[in-house]
Amino acid sequence: MGVEAGARIKITELAVVFDGAGVLYAPFRIIKNIERGVTKRSRVSGITCTAHLERGAMAILKTRYEETLEKAEPSKKLSDVIREEKIEIKVVYKKKGDSDLEVVAAILGDKDVKLKDVHETMSFLRKCDILPVVGVGVIMDLASKKTKYLIAGGINFFPGTQNLLKQLHEMGVAIFLASGDRIEKDEMAPYLPDMPPENIFGMMNPEGKCKLVRKLKEQYKVIMVGDDRNDYLAMREADIAVLSLQEEADRPGKIFEVADIRIKDIGEIKEIIEEIE
Repeated sequence: MGVEAGARIKITELAVVFDGAGVLYAPFRIIKNIERGVTKRSRVSGITCTAHLERGAMAILKTRYEETLEKAEPSKKLSDVIREEKIEIKVVYKKKGDSDLEVVAAILGDKDVKLKDVHETMSFLRKCDILPVVGVGVIMDLASKKTKYLIAGGINFFPGTQNLLKQLHEMGVAIFLASGDRIEKDEMAPYLPDMPPENIFGMMNPEGKCKLVRKLKEQYKVIMVGDDRNDYLAMREADIAVLSLQEEADRPGKIFEVADIRIKDIGEIKEIIEEIE
């Protein structure tokens, strides 16, 4: 913990960086096991599914489904559509030893996933109570260079999220969103009126989150609020690391070790700030 017990911090010198899924909002995931052909809603995060693979990697397609993928014929291969539409592939989490280029090459080389798989997962997702901000991700098994899981993901805010952000904004706290989800500033800004659009970052990998925290520390004392292994580096870098346990997850022990504070409701962040103010 980079802030000593009893230390006082001016509110204007404080920044809070929030992870997205599991922290500010509840994730809704429809996962298809490509090999088994089974599609279902899952409480297990994509990060956890990836971590269970010996050479796993998770990537997000940087595109709006309704503008590109939804228009593609069900029989077409996903890899072909990615090429044709020039869709950027953002690697958001991977095991050590493999490069982003290897992950992208494996996704583009996979011929098993078709658009009908994407359409199926998205049709399941759209039955959920979610915001109109959705994304498509793939989890690769790099040992076989095959897609293990296809994911359609959506979100909806936890009940206390928007009220908390309003309170922090009124207090003068600098607030940021650093998420691995497919989030675009212009899409999310209408739902986060108290967070400047330039402070919204999506499709960030663990290293990107860590770099953001390190950069902010040049100007602020930084609280990082995360909930899973992809937040570990940023939490370790922060002055104060807060672990959110609002969503169930299979978290590694090291994430508990690096956490200075644990919370079960996002509203507790205001209480933490009031204690160190």
